[in-house]
Amino acid sequence: AMALQNHPARQPEPRSCGSMAAPLRQRKTALYLLAAILMLSSVVFVRGQAHYQPGGYYRQEDFYETDGYDVMYETQHYPPPAQHHQVHKRQTRNHLTLDDAAALSEKGMFLMRDGRYTDAMKCFDAMLRIHLQILGDRHPVVAQTIDMMGCCFLRLGRHADAEEALEKSLEIYALLGQTGRNVDWAMSMMHMGQAHEAEAEMLAPIEGKIPPEVNRLTDKAFEEFQQALEVFNVLEREDPDIDIANIMHCMGNLHNIRHEYVAALRRFKLALADKITILGEESVSVAVTKNNIANALQGMNKIDEAIDVYKEALHTMHRILGPDHPEVAQVHWNLALAYHEKGVQNASKRAKSWAGHWLFRLFLGKRGVRRLAHEGSDFQKMDKHVRHAFGIFESVLGEDHYSTQLASQALLALEELKKD
Repeated sequence: AMALQNHPARQPEPRSCGSMAAPLRQRKTALYLLAAILMLSSVVFVRGQAHYQPGGYYRQEDFYETDGYDVMYETQHYPPPAQHHQVHKRQTRNHLTLDDAAALSEKGMFLMRDGRYTDAMKCFDAMLRIHLQILGDRHPVVAQTIDMMGCCFLRLGRHADAEEALEKSLEIYALLGQTGRNVDWAMSMMHMGQAHEAEAEMLAPIEGKIPPEVNRLTDKAFEEFQQALEVFNVLEREDPDIDIANIMHCMGNLHNIRHEYVAALRRFKLALADKITILGEESVSVAVTKNNIANALQGMNKIDEAIDVYKEALHTMHRILGPDHPEVAQVHWNLALAYHEKGVQNASKRAKSWAGHWLFRLFLGKRGVRRLAHEGSDFQKMDKHVRHAFGIFESVLGEDHYSTQLASQALLALEELKKD
């Protein structure tokens, strides 16, 4: 399960998973709803965020609402890229320069690292306006800026906006004749793959089967990742290379979405080995890949092993990012899913042993069996992690974000279980 994987944060509109408009009236309904919420959500943590890598101008691999930021073009005529140094000090109508845009870029990236995606988007929006006024709409720096906005939209869960921004970024590179020719184009292509990946994650299985649309979107994402990989293989000589590691990570996510867990683990382990070599063990990017390895393990029903790996990822993220970062919340959410699954399995075992004894049924009846099924240390741990995740989602991402709404629904279902 990849619940709120990354992203959280990669959901445009909350998916329907049962009416939560009024309190649940029946305990049985609450049990089914809780299971549905937890199962439905098993797909969302963002992947290998390349924006945690050192030395990159922006390189963020992903992915999770802001108030309408529209990516717009203005037809203007400015010197071509080769003359960029000649306009470095040129001012906008508001006397802003490219130095101001660079400062906004740096501030925006710090805000992204802190999980303050809405504030980061405001910086990128202001930066884009400066770039458009000074450089025009056909400049590689403008393409990079729009790509950054696309990544931020992904974090905010605005996938349609992300795709629109990334399409415009790729269009600029095409107009400049740079398609398939430089690393920045490859980064935008990789991010486009992540946008399609996020869309695929939003589509829940139908009667346990992968919908055809998921296969279509993941096939498209595989193709986009492969195009980016070909550029990285040619233009980047490092061995190992962080961009190639991130591509392996992204492809692993696609296998997870398709429930191809063995193939996913193979990709993730390749990515993990290279990331550790480049970044060291104590890196957020390494922790993100560990989180998704745990997702694959959970999909293979290796729950205890998955929990151990989740804990490793959580320890690293908590130490580096602090306790209130959205990425930390995503791992708490995934741990809640794992403990829920473990609790269900253990409860099933108990129900088949002493809970099935006639004396137990005589004194407690069916009500006691139901209570036994959702009590125990595993469910207490699940409750703790869900509440922690919800607190961060609500305070950082806002009450309208998909991750917040999903956690809120889980909490409502948990409260119903405690009433009986």
